[in-house]
Formats: sequence, structure tokens, C-alpha cells
Amino acid sequence: MAQIKLETIRIDGDTQVRLALDQEIVAQYAEHMRDGDQFPSIVVFNDGSVNWLADGFHRYFATQMNALDSIDAEVRTGTLDDAKLYAYGANSKRGLTMSHEDNRNIILKMLNHPVWGQWTNAEISRHVGVSKMTVGRVKQSLPPSEDTKKKYVNKYGKEETIETKNIGRKPVTEEPDDTDHVDELTETIISMSQENQLLKDKVAIGQWDASEIEKIDIQEVVADLREKIRVLDIDNRALRESRDMFQTRNSELMRTVASLTAKIKKLEK
Repeated sequence: MAQIKLETIRIDGDTQVRLALDQEIVAQYAEHMRDGDQFPSIVVFNDGSVNWLADGFHRYFATQMNALDSIDAEVRTGTLDDAKLYAYGANSKRGLTMSHEDNRNIILKMLNHPVWGQWTNAEISRHVGVSKMTVGRVKQSLPPSEDTKKKYVNKYGKEETIETKNIGRKPVTEEPDDTDHVDELTETIISMSQENQLLKDKVAIGQWDASEIEKIDIQEVVADLREKIRVLDIDNRALRESRDMFQTRNSELMRTVASLTAKIKKLEK
């Protein structure tokens, strides 16, 4: 951690993922700072010459509102793209609740990026902190890429556009795999349940009578506990499956032993 000058921090690199800052929160933070409350350090990425602000815009402007010229910062080495990617995932782990419009804004930025736009829905959803279904809905809302459209002049001399992405593809005649469909529905239900639980946690924390710093801390604790519960649940399911397997094998061995015992008794007679 280091104290760095506000004037050395760039905030114009499109790393602010919220559509708008909450000025009331900025004022509240400024007041808490004047009262001596300690806030988490902001995060900046240094590309060798510039410090790009990646996380902590409300804290940055609250410090500026208090006429202070420096702020505690965690300085990381990286490019502007590194700062953007960090910013896109920072608020899913802590900080003020993101609105649906804010999350959509982040997803759009990632989908329109030449590298992150190639990520799967699952990879984007994990990074942003939303469900895969949410990423899918945003992706479906995008207009078709221009390179899949071709203009031509019809027989009446009028210019028209045709969608070319499906030209040359064979029509799908086979029935869809019901198993895949069920798996997709199951995965969607699980994603919706996880997103619903995340929203419930954020609402509960937001209604708690505590300072913003305490809310940020408890949100991190809740997220950590949720992850531990998820991992324990996976381990528990694996143990149950192993137990069931050994019980089945034990039953088979007991039947084999009983059968062999009966054959030995017949031979002894």
C-alpha cells in the first residue's frame, strides 16, 4: 500500500463501470473520512507512466471533496486493459450493489472487446458476478455482426440486405438431445438460484443499520462463507457417492460370500 497523489491518477480510461456515481454516497464517504473512519485502499494499475484507477471511484471523489491531495492505494503493474478487466469484476466481490443497467454495461464492454468477447458465457458470468443466463440475454440483444450481412440489388433494381451467416449450412433435421436440454435447464435454474441468493444477501446487507465500511466488510465475509458452503456441499456429495458405491460393493461381496459358502457346504456333504 502507498499514499499517492490524486493528480497522478487517471480516471478517464473508461474504467468506471457504473453508468453514474452516487453523489450521496460520495458525500457520506467524505463525512466518514472526516470522522476518521478508515476505508479500503483504492486499486490503480501503473503501465510505466500512468496510474489508471480501477477500483474506488467513490472513495477517490470523496477524498477530493475533502480537499485532500493524496489517498491510500494498492498499486499494481499492468496496462489500461488490465485495469478495465479488474474493474469489471471488482464490484461483484465487494462495494456498492451494482444495478442491472451497470451489469449490462460491463457485459457489453466485455462482449465488444476483441479478446474478452471470445470468452464463454460462463467465463464472463464468473468474472462479472452474474448468471450465465444474464450474459446470454445481453448477448442475444446484440445486433448481428455486419460481416454476416451482404447487400445486393434485386430484380427491380432496389438495394436489399441478406443475412449470410447461415448460407451453406445444412438444415438441422435430427431431434435435439433431450439430455442436453435438461442439463441446460438445470444449469439455468442453478444460476438463477445463485443470482437470487446474491441479491438477497445484498438487500439484507443494505438494510443493515451500519456504516458503509462495515457493509463492505460483511459483504466480503458473506461471499467467502457462501463459497465455503458451496465447496463443502461438493465434498459432501462426493463422500455420499463414495459411501453408496462402497455399500453397493459390500452388498455384492456379501452375496458372493454367501453363495460360495452354500456351494462349499454342498461339496462337504
